[in-house]
Amino acid sequence: MVGPESRRKAMTNLPVLLTPPSTEIKLPGEPLRVIAIDLGTTNSTVAEIAWHPDEGLAGPARCLVVKQETAEGDYFNALVPSVVAIHGGKVWVGEGAKRLRARAPELGLKQNETLFFECKNEIGNQKTYHRAPDGFRSAAAIGGKVLQFLYEAALNDNDLPLARTVVTTVPASFQTAQRRDTIKAAELAGIKVQGGDLLDEPVAAFLDYLFEYGADLAPELQEPKLLVVFDFGGGTCDVAVFRLRAVRGGPLQTESLAVSRYHRLGGGDIDKAIIHEVLIPQLCAQNEVSQHDLGYEDKKIFIEPAYLGVAEALKISLCTEISRLIKFNQYDGRDKEVVSAKLPGVYPCQFRGRSLALKAPKLTATEFEKLLEPFLDRDMLFARETEYRMTQSIFAPLTDALDRSGLDREKVDWCLLVGGSSLIPQVIRALKDFMPQARLLTYQDRESIQTTVARGAAYHALSLALFGRGVVQPVCHDRIAIRTKSGVVELIPKGVSLPYPASKRFEKSHALAVPETALTQGIELRVEIVAGEEERLLGSGIWNITPPINRGDPLLLEFRFDDNQVLDLKLRLAEKERGKPFTMTLENPLTNVVNPWVEKMEIEDLEEKLRTGKIPKAQMVDVTIEVARKYAKIGQREKAIEYLQRALRAKNRPDGYILNLIGIYFAELGDHEKAAKYYQEAARLPGWKVAWFNLALGLKRQGKFRDAKVFIDKALERERQAPYLVLKAQLAEAAEDMAERETCLTEAMSIFGPISSLDDWELGWLLTAVKMAGDQEKAEKAETERRRRATGIEAPDLRGVLPGTQEGLVKV
Repeated sequence: MVGPESRRKAMTNLPVLLTPPSTEIKLPGEPLRVIAIDLGTTNSTVAEIAWHPDEGLAGPARCLVVKQETAEGDYFNALVPSVVAIHGGKVWVGEGAKRLRARAPELGLKQNETLFFECKNEIGNQKTYHRAPDGFRSAAAIGGKVLQFLYEAALNDNDLPLARTVVTTVPASFQTAQRRDTIKAAELAGIKVQGGDLLDEPVAAFLDYLFEYGADLAPELQEPKLLVVFDFGGGTCDVAVFRLRAVRGGPLQTESLAVSRYHRLGGGDIDKAIIHEVLIPQLCAQNEVSQHDLGYEDKKIFIEPAYLGVAEALKISLCTEISRLIKFNQYDGRDKEVVSAKLPGVYPCQFRGRSLALKAPKLTATEFEKLLEPFLDRDMLFARETEYRMTQSIFAPLTDALDRSGLDREKVDWCLLVGGSSLIPQVIRALKDFMPQARLLTYQDRESIQTTVARGAAYHALSLALFGRGVVQPVCHDRIAIRTKSGVVELIPKGVSLPYPASKRFEKSHALAVPETALTQGIELRVEIVAGEEERLLGSGIWNITPPINRGDPLLLEFRFDDNQVLDLKLRLAEKERGKPFTMTLENPLTNVVNPWVEKMEIEDLEEKLRTGKIPKAQMVDVTIEVARKYAKIGQREKAIEYLQRALRAKNRPDGYILNLIGIYFAELGDHEKAAKYYQEAARLPGWKVAWFNLALGLKRQGKFRDAKVFIDKALERERQAPYLVLKAQLAEAAEDMAERETCLTEAMSIFGPISSLDDWELGWLLTAVKMAGDQEKAEKAETERRRRATGIEAPDLRGVLPGTQEGLVKV
């Protein structure tokens, strides 16, 4: 770790680091102040930098200690809990609201009605808090209350005028809707948001580390470095992968290679695990109550909010003790039952006429390490959620982000640890093992690591105030072009600074033309946006051009790529106003965004619409089925089955699709008896012989090969599909009937269509077939297609024709 001398040198060099290339350093002659706010899931902070000409330098950035009213008196801290409560005729924000949360059952406070926390996880979706009062009915509104509280605290702290009002930080993978809601929250707080005022949290964290310890890092930046920012906070795990390089005479350049945000994976999930696995058993034992006597609402709605603070305090205390023992090499050999944290006092919880009390709650290292196992599992990366809590490995976002960026974990140069949960000793050790060559960059104390994002954003705000641009200059790290019949036409050059164009207005291209004459039926024009020399597809669409049109009619393409890496395009006939123009928006087109919780957000949106009656009655069953499929996609099959059974009840008659789907989900849960029951019910209906295939597959997996053959033959009697034949070939192989195996494989291979035309289910069975047949060449092609689909790159819609180009155009 670098000491105060390095910090002093970094601050002395601040003007040089901030100044754009070819710009003379001109420091302001008057005092100057900027502030920045980190709106966090669990805690929020506000930082400032004050520039004093007589001192000759600015900073360092400091987080303001904020006065927070509580029922017990005023509380002062730089960390402001992102909690809002309505109680006693007033609105409480921060520590006061957090303390009221601990008494929620006693005070009658209800989540999303009079008590609001972890709302950042819901920002950007359509969920409303319909039972809350006006002004509190959305995540953006609650975020606005927290931002307003911090903004007013900053204004009251210093009379120096603000040169730059605020920079609000956001997770790197926040998409347009989430960024829009964050801007809305700022506006509700009375904050005017300007260009560049939303800064990605991983960038902010690295900026703070750079200015804090820049003297140590600067020499190494002369060569490109691969940086992983691991932001493990109270409510989110935000992973970002960057390539960094300092350009001589210019700003630090960053290439964002991949970002990954896993909603609701954070220290709060660990706290909930402590409550349900440790504290509730202690509570029941101390009060002589059976856990079966406590229902879902008792545990989730009353007990959990009351003891979240207790769980967090135990976790922090235990981690501090474990870190101390590790420092002196005394932890590994210790009895983990002896290493523990204990809170003095009695913690009551009153609800529904009951009064329980938790006395001297305790957490041992043995219990803690057992709870952490699924969070640190390198193999089981999928999310597991119960009614009470979610568990997800931190290596899911890490592995996905590195895989999508095409990087080997052993090639990572630096890993910056950010967020309070990254201080957990077992997390630090797991990251060291996962990235053995990486230098871990961290801070020495908990408060510094929890406030780094706000401080980094303040440096960004100072650069915006002085020079009109941020410290880190985003660049387009690959060429972006549009594909035509005769090649590609470059739109945005590789290496150009963002936004492009610099004016932020739309750039215009007159290079394209209508490819064919159409007098009556019109043309389907295929628009494909590609990147790099290999022309990898970023996005595609079809534009229906209204007739009459002639070959060579000029097209006008307008485009821009902003500093949030959002690419907007508009395409229309240059000389005719009729017809609807083609528009396309690509978010982070050059960055692989890994966000498996998109499905969860979509589920919440659909459930909100079902709950509030916004779905037409005729569509209720279809939407219910859609919700079920989305739940199954994120691994919550029991919820999926519940929704499908609800859909069956609504239809009030057998439905082969629903019955077959329920059978699939029961099979995936390992309940083969119920799966068989639903498959057979579905197979009785016309057109649902696929259920016999699913039943045969389930029996094969149980080793019941003879029974499986009976049902696959039933499926084949109705329809000779290639996957059915591959399954029958597998059963023949198990029965050592090699002649039937070869016959079935040969017929299956003759039925499979071109690889690109197969859906994912058919592609999987083709891979099985070619491996059984020993066709290495076709196996490689099928595997290549599977990997392509796994990257999330969509295959182009091959309908229509590509645009032409104006005569005389020189193609790139």
